[in-house]
Amino acid sequence: MISFPNTVQINKKELSNSLDIAELTTIISDSSAITALAVTATKVDLKNGDRIMINGQSFQIAADASAGARSLTITSITPSIPLGIGDKISIDKENLFVQYQRKTEGKIAGMPVDTNNLGPINYTSEGVYNIIGVDATYIKVLPRDFMINEDGTDEPLYFKDATNTGIQVNNADQEMVAFVNIPYGTTATKVQVWGSVTSKVVEVYAMDVSQNGKGSAIGTGTTNGAEITITSTAYTNLNYLMILVKVTATSNRIFGARVTLTQN
Repeated sequence: MISFPNTVQINKKELSNSLDIAELTTIISDSSAITALAVTATKVDLKNGDRIMINGQSFQIAADASAGARSLTITSITPSIPLGIGDKISIDKENLFVQYQRKTEGKIAGMPVDTNNLGPINYTSEGVYNIIGVDATYIKVLPRDFMINEDGTDEPLYFKDATNTGIQVNNADQEMVAFVNIPYGTTATKVQVWGSVTSKVVEVYAMDVSQNGKGSAIGTGTTNGAEITITSTAYTNLNYLMILVKVTATSNRIFGARVTLTQN
């Protein structure tokens, strides 16, 4: 008979990769909702939103609890079966797998997560990202963003703040020009311009901070607010748009403009 004196005895518990973190210390009925669990000292820190399992039932932690805690606050729930003293509390492995692979709840760097949101970032079913406080699909071109060209004499462009508002030239020979940056990761596709006279000509150009000249217009329209489709112009680290508005009288007022973006 061959003996193996050096055989290592393996603890079965080590093979199970157990995720038990505590045990119940009170009996809980299935007749009413509960919001807390009395437990033996927990082995790990728990955070608001974590999920645990007791006898196949899932519970959600509703308040942070440090390791060693003997009471756990949970989201109100009526157990589907009675729970007893000594019932083991473990990490919800199925939920743990889902969150490891897809992260649909909880927090990342303190930011709340759900299926379509990470803190201020939202992802739509159409594949568009939006960030609170950031215009991801439009750029508003404000009156301050316009200037005059070199036509005429050097009278300034000014904003009328009476009953009728808008920016005006001080010389009928002058035209209004706005310059718009194209944000990283986006493509400019349309331009709209609104004015008191809706028939003034609008021309849009793709410009480059490293080059001279404006080239040919990539889109034309009028100041009636209708979308002017332009040649799709994707972000580069040098390009931008120039919007030229051909007003013809000092009474022509421009209210503002908007550039439509798509995400690359």
